[in-house]
Amino acid sequence: MLKKILIIVCLFLLVGCSNNIDKLTLEEIVDLSINEENNMHNTNNKGYRYYLPAGFTIKKNSDFNQELLSHNNIYYLNIDIVRYYYKTEDTAERDITDYKYYSFEHDNKTGYLKIRKNNDNFFVELCYNYAIIEVEVEESELRYAVSRSITILKSIRYNDLVIEKYINDNDLESSETVYKIPEPKEKDDSRNILQYIEESEKSD
Repeated sequence: MLKKILIIVCLFLLVGCSNNIDKLTLEEIVDLSINEENNMHNTNNKGYRYYLPAGFTIKKNSDFNQELLSHNNIYYLNIDIVRYYYKTEDTAERDITDYKYYSFEHDNKTGYLKIRKNNDNFFVELCYNYAIIEVEVEESELRYAVSRSITILKSIRYNDLVIEKYINDNDLESSETVYKIPEPKEKDDSRNILQYIEESEKSD
């Protein structure tokens, strides 16, 4: 416990008042952000609320699926209230082609950071607190994307009464999920899921 506290203090001193995350690894950014005490929220939705950092705007709101815009990058936020209701964790296997994979745990909840390189860009998949954020960014934006994404995910607070009513009214079971991420019948390795999402929206 003492060692954990010392690590957090050291990370805080390293970040400093300027919040300079350039000196931190992606793993340190996740660990530091997830251990920060922050109960703020400024965004409300059906069954949940969360903190949207400065520099972010909501581009599209579809209840449990939201598109957030920052630095001209679209962050896809997906809330899985079914997993939350039944307290089932979302997992992802480490792939040999992953640029980065990091699994972590906090407050009895597990999460993972999975990054894949896509030509000159990086596809970030960050999962925690029964929600997931996906975004594709340039390498210079990686630390920013990870730090803001984990801040959003950690800040999510669920409304048990609203969620229970939604689950019962829609007769959802633990094997189901609220958000559906479209995938093609035949995947092209040169593209990632965000491109498929955009193509799917254009064809609707």
